[in-house]
Amino acid sequence: MQEHNDRERGTARVYKTQLDAVAYLKDAGYKCSKSQFNRDVKARKVPRTPEGWFDETALLGYANANLTPAGQVADRQLADATTSRLSADAQLKRYQAERARLKLEKEQGLLMPRAEHERDLGARALFFRNEVRNFIHLHGAPLIHLVGGDEGRLRELVQWWMETTEIWIDAWSGEREFVVNEGDDGADADAPCEEDA
Repeated sequence: MQEHNDRERGTARVYKTQLDAVAYLKDAGYKCSKSQFNRDVKARKVPRTPEGWFDETALLGYANANLTPAGQVADRQLADATTSRLSADAQLKRYQAERARLKLEKEQGLLMPRAEHERDLGARALFFRNEVRNFIHLHGAPLIHLVGGDEGRLRELVQWWMETTEIWIDAWSGEREFVVNEGDDGADADAPCEEDA
């Protein structure tokens, strides 16, 4: 059954060389390399006959204690590959679900491209600035008349208004979070302002 180096010894086979012993262990279903077997022989993990050969029974005992059955290695590799594939599939499904959610939100009008949003904000800021700046030209004289002032000083009022507009625009465009309190109906909007001293 085995090579010519083998010899029957009672009912157990005996292998003369390490190569024959390794071949037997592989045939028996164990993962074993020549270098590993050689190291284990030198470390006296593999029992030998008085002649220095390798007995089949002793080889199986060594294999049970020190080697991994080839089936377990294949099972472990299959399990690792399966786990890796399942993990990749799960990650792909998360990405697909996130993409579908974003697409739905876009279709519902809840999302828009960032560039479009920034363009809209810029246009709104420009419109707001122009409205504030033009307000004084349209309503400056009535404002002066309303407070009983000198209409001849309209130029000074316009200059002050333009400088104040820039302060408002700077405050409006700064990086900050604006909070509106619920129930704030702007009741203080008509309250008189104190004059700067």
